[in-house]
Amino acid sequence: MDIEWNWAQSDHFLDEQFPADTLDREKYATYLYKICAARGEKSNLVVNINAEWGAGKSYFTKRLANSISAFHPTVYIDAWKDDFSEDPLLTVFSSIKEQLSGQSDDFTRKINETVEKIGPLLKSATPVIINGLVKKLTGIEDIAELTKDLSTKLLDLHTEKASSISAVKKGISTWVNHIENKDLINKSLPLFVIIDELDRCRPDFAINLLEITKHIFNIPGVVFIIATDTEQLQHSIKVVYGNEFSASHYLSRFFDRRFLLPTPIMRDFLKTISADNVIEEFDKLKTRMSPQPPNFDIFIENCANIFESLRMNLRDSIKLYEKLIDILITAQKNFDPTFLLLLSIINNKDNEIYSLLKAKKTDKTILSKMDSSITLCFDLSRSTTLVNVLMSNGVRLVNELRDEIITVDISDYIFTARSVIEIKSPVSSNGSHYPEEWIDGGLPLNNTVNNFLKIGWASTKTHDLSLNLNQYFELIELSTTFE
Repeated sequence: MDIEWNWAQSDHFLDEQFPADTLDREKYATYLYKICAARGEKSNLVVNINAEWGAGKSYFTKRLANSISAFHPTVYIDAWKDDFSEDPLLTVFSSIKEQLSGQSDDFTRKINETVEKIGPLLKSATPVIINGLVKKLTGIEDIAELTKDLSTKLLDLHTEKASSISAVKKGISTWVNHIENKDLINKSLPLFVIIDELDRCRPDFAINLLEITKHIFNIPGVVFIIATDTEQLQHSIKVVYGNEFSASHYLSRFFDRRFLLPTPIMRDFLKTISADNVIEEFDKLKTRMSPQPPNFDIFIENCANIFESLRMNLRDSIKLYEKLIDILITAQKNFDPTFLLLLSIINNKDNEIYSLLKAKKTDKTILSKMDSSITLCFDLSRSTTLVNVLMSNGVRLVNELRDEIITVDISDYIFTARSVIEIKSPVSSNGSHYPEEWIDGGLPLNNTVNNFLKIGWASTKTHDLSLNLNQYFELIELSTTFE
């Protein structure tokens, strides 16, 4: 039986619908699977899939589980969803029972027999036993007798737990033998247990779950794939053991291999998370932006260039992009999306600089630490901007600009955009206000950011349909209340 890797199509798994793979994840899943299947058939393997928040770990692990489940006994566990449980052992075995039962009546019976043996291993078992002993000895004045009986009981409990671990491991080994021999179940080794969202769990829950993989499931023929933002998981471990504790070394005890799920290309990722209605209605939505991007793909490219230039991580990029879209779909007046996004990023990275920009108490030098260049593309055509004529050396020329690309320093863009936004209407050379001047030859033919912005704003300024500067800051601050 060959596994069908067809992630180009949408699919569903555990009552959840998944869109087509647009980030080229299928090839990584295929590569990871082939190695795990080859190595895990005769040995135990624990693999850590490491990717930052927002990189698509859940999509990847669920589609992987779905793709291989017809060929291998496969269990998918959302650890964060189940970390309300006091005991991760119960989480693991309840998921196994739920997802592997039904392969056959006999195989289900084997699973149930093993699950029945985990009772003494549950965290809840110890206090019940101890409380019963204390209750039994209530009233006894001889503290030594109480201590003696308590110590004996704890030793008995330890022995019982060791015996239970041995029995549970023997039960799992029985599953493996049946799978290997195609007896009771028509699937192949290895048995896959895929755990997602471990880094989001309570620190004690995450640590205990890792201990389970080491002490109970270290059986040849069993593969654990555990998806985490490993840096965040290390922070969780340090919460328990202290900041000086070597969390990286600690994790190396559990993971045999680490698989880095690459961070997706920013423009591809932004497109993937964009709502269908935004994409479908973009031709209408873009009329609220000044200057306008030519189309949705260029809009995404502009945003991605900004995030990458300012070295924004995926998590913050997603949040700020979603807030920009919130404003786009609700705005009643035109605004500059580049200016808004840059200010939002600055507010996210350094609120002090943002406050100085808001108060107009600084110049371009304040941005020196985060200044870099960005490449942008604007639609400056006559049909979009209504600018018919541009001046060149005193000669009036028909505006033949189209989709124009400019590379500009972030500081230059912010201060130029601010000055253009503050212009209420274009001013003629003699000081009179003629809104039509930018439309009919009031602007030169050059590719400076100042000129491009004025061309992009010409039509909107004529009709005074733009946000004022204070409203940009107000929208950014309002957006921080809605995560």
